[in-house]
Amino acid sequence: MYSTSRRTFIKAGALAGISALGATTLASCAPKTSGSSQSSSVQDIAWDGCFDVVVVGFGAAGAASAIAAAEAGAKVLIVDKAPEGHEGGNSRYCAQLFVSINDFDQGLEHYKALRGQFYTPDDVLEAYVQGMCDIRSTLVSWGADESGMVDLTDKKISNLTVEYPELPGSSAVRTNLIDGTISQAGLWRFLKKGVVERADSIDCWYESPATSLIQDPVTKAIVGVEIDHDGKSTRIAARNGVVMALGGFENNAEYMQQATGYTTVYPIGTLYNEGDGIRMAQEIGAKMWHMGAWESNGIGLTQQEDRVRNLSTRTFFTSGSVVLVGTDGSRYIAEDLEQRHGHLKIAGSWIMPQRPLRNFFVFDEAQKADLEAGKAKYYATYNFTNIDSKIENGLIFKADTLDEIATHFDMDPAILNRTIELFNQAVQTGVDAFGRSAESMRAFGEGPYYALEAWPSVLNTQGGPERTARGEVLAADGTPIPHLYSAGEYGGVTANDYQGGGNIAECVVFGKISGEAAAEEKEDAVDIDASSLEFVPGCGTQSIYEQTPDASNLGSNEKVGVGEGLGGPIWVKVTTDGSSISNVEIIHATETEGVGDAALDNLPGKIVEANGIEVDAIAGATVTSSGIIKAVANALES
Repeated sequence: MYSTSRRTFIKAGALAGISALGATTLASCAPKTSGSSQSSSVQDIAWDGCFDVVVVGFGAAGAASAIAAAEAGAKVLIVDKAPEGHEGGNSRYCAQLFVSINDFDQGLEHYKALRGQFYTPDDVLEAYVQGMCDIRSTLVSWGADESGMVDLTDKKISNLTVEYPELPGSSAVRTNLIDGTISQAGLWRFLKKGVVERADSIDCWYESPATSLIQDPVTKAIVGVEIDHDGKSTRIAARNGVVMALGGFENNAEYMQQATGYTTVYPIGTLYNEGDGIRMAQEIGAKMWHMGAWESNGIGLTQQEDRVRNLSTRTFFTSGSVVLVGTDGSRYIAEDLEQRHGHLKIAGSWIMPQRPLRNFFVFDEAQKADLEAGKAKYYATYNFTNIDSKIENGLIFKADTLDEIATHFDMDPAILNRTIELFNQAVQTGVDAFGRSAESMRAFGEGPYYALEAWPSVLNTQGGPERTARGEVLAADGTPIPHLYSAGEYGGVTANDYQGGGNIAECVVFGKISGEAAAEEKEDAVDIDASSLEFVPGCGTQSIYEQTPDASNLGSNEKVGVGEGLGGPIWVKVTTDGSSISNVEIIHATETEGVGDAALDNLPGKIVEANGIEVDAIAGATVTSSGIIKAVANALES
């Protein structure tokens, strides 16, 4: 049986080991003063530790920055606010597509077209496009298998492969997977392994949020980072540079309201992008850009209290006797509009629509029957084939009349009735006032009727401090802030329309650019006596790859095995009784709570019941399921 308490115990132990490492590294010291031209306030800082480069954020951008800095010879510290098993930012949850470019000139033309009239300097786009020209070779140089990379462009997965084919230069865009699997964290796991494999140069602290940047008041150089580590405020000096790779602010309600105009927007990915980096950048006077740029999958339903599953682009919600209405019960948009990462083509421009404060899908009995008969497609991880169960748990409301629907959701009954009347008239004439295609419409019948509330979803935000082509963060006056760099979605280059896979590519491209720039030795490097602060090898993530369970007490019929999950190795103990598997126990895992739990809790029992590993993966937890199955196979083979 899988034990939650056991998992918590092991996880706490791993974190304790990381804390112990931190205590060793953070021996107290004071800066040198003799011959120093630095300000007295910097000289007087009681530093707790010193690294060549500090990277804030352990997602794809942070990992790429750390790898690039380590490859350049730097000793690197990565800090992340998330606990082990939640690191990775949005790169842990995204589809894993990354863009490469096969012709620089055409690629640049295309990205200028995507930018449109919005602001991103040409030289920044040039650095981005050149990086995408080189991205496959970059990944290979970091250890990727060239033969394992798959070009999906010609497979045309929806509109993701080339999202804006009508724009000039689109033929240069290629969309790739690092291991041929979509939405299984392949690229993220590769980058995380890259950090682990460089544990002699990279250290990592979980549950250690950066709280502020330490800036020399005279030179304005960023000389260190203040970090909440192991329950106390810790000052870490950065000799040559700090890379900010904190992702966006989609989990910060105040920032999201300011940027989007929505009071409620649910994330699809990480829950740890809370805009900490925005606040820290503003405190030191950084220039902000692209704060209104963000990506979405349209309207979604909450599967859990804090995340959504997207539905608005699926057949069920765009075809048949179903409408999307706003707060008062009136339609405001054609339900079947093509969406491109949340952008809809309205009056000739691809834009994020401003939606009402509340949104509802209303449908009839015929639509329900189609759904339950499997005639309407729906999002695979949000199963709607049993509508009655969704009615019982309150997700869907059923009523005999539209008046009851309206009253339940505080709509205006007269408006909702008129909405359905006008929709039915449009079905008869074949002309919809909002432009929905006639073939996608079916008239509503008599009751009963059904309705459910939906919310705008957010994949990520792009806004943050403006960066240069070298990854430098700019001050409000447009000059680089010395020793401060950024990568990834934190102040991303996208200002307007977005090409799928572009953010992951940006994590790698600007991670490499910023990591290398931060690692360069600086003439004005912070003058620290580091004699008692020698770098102690041992990355925090190394523990979860190299930790081997104690096998000394295993019985003759017990074996341990390991497989790779989303968060790292999954260790299992398999007990056999003759030719039968009598028990499978998860003894170590760092999978994402709320995502991998279903597999950790249920798959061991299914393996015992099947007496083997020929079992189906748990829906929504494919990577974790695969890791468990491989771990059991490894145990049985040992």
